[in-house]
Amino acid sequence: MISADARFEKCAMMVPLQRDASARQRSRRLYDELGFALSRLERDALAGWGRRSGGRLLLLTGRRVGGLAKLASLLARAGGGELLGLLEAYRQRRLSGHVGDRSAAAIDGTLAIGREGKRMVAGVARALARDPKANAPAVLGALLGFGAGSGGLDGNGGLPDLDLLAGIGAHRSPLTHTLVAGIVVEGLLLALADLAAEVHGRLPVDHDPLWDALAKIGRPLTINLAIGTSAGLAYHLLVDALVQPGAYHGLPIKMPMEAHQAGLAINGLAEGADAAARAKRHRPVEIVQGGVPEKSAGRKTVDAVAGLASRLTARFGRAS
Repeated sequence: MISADARFEKCAMMVPLQRDASARQRSRRLYDELGFALSRLERDALAGWGRRSGGRLLLLTGRRVGGLAKLASLLARAGGGELLGLLEAYRQRRLSGHVGDRSAAAIDGTLAIGREGKRMVAGVARALARDPKANAPAVLGALLGFGAGSGGLDGNGGLPDLDLLAGIGAHRSPLTHTLVAGIVVEGLLLALADLAAEVHGRLPVDHDPLWDALAKIGRPLTINLAIGTSAGLAYHLLVDALVQPGAYHGLPIKMPMEAHQAGLAINGLAEGADAAARAKRHRPVEIVQGGVPEKSAGRKTVDAVAGLASRLTARFGRAS
């Protein structure tokens, strides 16, 4: 006669086996259903999908090239404007005041970026708290995409560093460390989402509910995965440009290291601007009226540093 403990142990051992068998059976069913759907995908449908994917790549390329040209124009105008401002301030003998103004503006801009990032994180948290089931796919897609594009906070690995598969000599290839990587990745993700929609419409009537769930979250997941990947690529390129600089591999001309860094930085900024434009949402404009204008944080910082320098100069001048 089998004891109660022995029967319990036998049942406990059978549960994982039953789960494994059930998982294998479901995997087989999903595979068969996918094969059935693909077999019903007509040649015309595949050709149409190919044409849409190719046309989409052209649009993505045009959008990023246009963004790169716009960024280059803005940088040129900003650089020329800053140089003219410095020369004019020197001519009018107010160079120190001009430098202080520009420093204050730079500090304020940095703080504004930080506040915008904090606002975005708070918005994500509110969206998850309000409707986690509906918003989780978008957040998950963005996080996964950023990780895949950046390789992590240290900027090592990820999609750009796939060129290391060809050896260390192929590292920082123009194909993986420029806008080309963003174009290819976004194009592939959108093409896969397009193909998934075609396949879903040709599944058996009695199919696994997983297909319906994937179709429901496919669009927000794919779009945010693409945006997150672009943001990750931008982060990776900026890290390579500013923190761990290195030269592009395989360029037909020789350039100084500063030119390689500038190329990485410009491509990173352009990819980041493209990701930000896609993720942008309309927000209410805040208008503050009345009262005495208050100094900005940057202006307060610059004035404090200037005041401290003045006091130290006066003290040491008296001592001498």
